[in-house]
Amino acid sequence: MKHPHLHMQPFLHWGLKFLPLTVDWFERAKPCTALTIYDEDPDLRSPDLRRRVLDESDEAFESRELTAMYEFVRGMPMEVMKSRHGLAVAVAYDEKIARIEEENKIALEHRDERYREALEQRDRKNLQLEEEIARLKGENERLSGIVEVARKSVGV
Repeated sequence: MKHPHLHMQPFLHWGLKFLPLTVDWFERAKPCTALTIYDEDPDLRSPDLRRRVLDESDEAFESRELTAMYEFVRGMPMEVMKSRHGLAVAVAYDEKIARIEEENKIALEHRDERYREALEQRDRKNLQLEEEIARLKGENERLSGIVEVARKSVGV
């Protein structure tokens, strides 16, 4: 890249819509900061026929990228502020949604805990009833035995 500063003014009429394209362009241009050309001159019998045409440091490239982004922000401060305000509102809504989800999660945990307690209470009650049924069956067998003995003694 020959120019130390890329002018973004021609693209400002598109507003912030062009900014993502610029960022993408810089990402795709990053591998092009070093360019090597291979010479195929038959008169040169050198084993190393390469020459470096372009060699730009990462710092210089990043500086160029930041300068272009700064020019966007400087060229349309009100659009950037509107976007910033929109982002702030979105963050506030995200925080509110996260808080509501947390409250719902806590409410569900409490409901699940109450449900679990109700199930445990029902299981305890069922166990008591089963024990009572077993006791009554035993009592019924004992009384049936007494009735049978009484019938036999009466002769019925």
